[in-house]
Amino acid sequence: MYIYGHKNPDTDAIVSAVVASRLYKALGYECQALRLGELNKETQFVQEYFGFAIPELKEALPDGSQVVLVDHNEISQSLDNLNELEIFAIIDHHKFNLKTSSPLNIRAEIIGSTASILYKMFVENSIEIDKQTAGMLIAAIISDTLYFRSPTSTEQDREIVEKLNKIAGIADLETFSLQMFDAKSDLSEFTPEQIITMDYKPFDFNGKKFCIGVMETTSPDFALNMQQQLIEAQVKIKSENNLDGLLFFVVDILHEQSTAITCSEFETQTVLEAFEASQVSEQILNVGSIVSRKKQIVPILEAYFS
Repeated sequence: MYIYGHKNPDTDAIVSAVVASRLYKALGYECQALRLGELNKETQFVQEYFGFAIPELKEALPDGSQVVLVDHNEISQSLDNLNELEIFAIIDHHKFNLKTSSPLNIRAEIIGSTASILYKMFVENSIEIDKQTAGMLIAAIISDTLYFRSPTSTEQDREIVEKLNKIAGIADLETFSLQMFDAKSDLSEFTPEQIITMDYKPFDFNGKKFCIGVMETTSPDFALNMQQQLIEAQVKIKSENNLDGLLFFVVDILHEQSTAITCSEFETQTVLEAFEASQVSEQILNVGSIVSRKKQIVPILEAYFS
């Protein structure tokens, strides 16, 4: 059984795949954690900090393979031949848009991260959580909730982190979170195309094929100082993938504000109208206190295009 998170994986996707494999092994299953992309800088920091093995990179699995999807459920974010695989279970905290040919196990909750759900599953099955696993789960929750700054975070996430840290023993969670976010913000070695597609997901808005990239950072000026290169990269990516629209948001984690860098008049008008944004310059728009793609950006665009 193979367990993996979404393409362009973030910390929650990688950690959830590894921790879910530990859960299922403790329950008696033979399984392996996989990843569908390279680790970002934040996840690299977390991996080095806790010293867990990096899951094997896979681009395909043989038809009929049994899989567990963590932190996603949409075909566009999964392996391309997902329809030919046997989905044993889904563990996720996103909206669902998946049709399956057979029954399966689903664990989905309105909560800040998939890691929070996995913590509950360990407790419910009376499986001990070791120090490394506890630290990894804390990191994934901090990442997905922006250390409880995101509107996706819940009181349950806070309580779970408190309980996990009694095991993990991280001395200062605030400092640890800033170390994670600073690592995520160091994008100096990446090309503009890589920056846009690092945290990048496809969506269908009433028949319009969109992709949305998000850059969560403690240094938003880094992106704004290279805005022309990012615009040119968006134009290229949009053309190569035959997209109707491509949006790129720079999320200032510390000030909980976002800026959209748009690549054409269509995207500019979409952001101005959908988000009631203010125009800083022709292709730079202030969208205010919108920091969550899942809970804010995508629902607003779905409503706008409907």
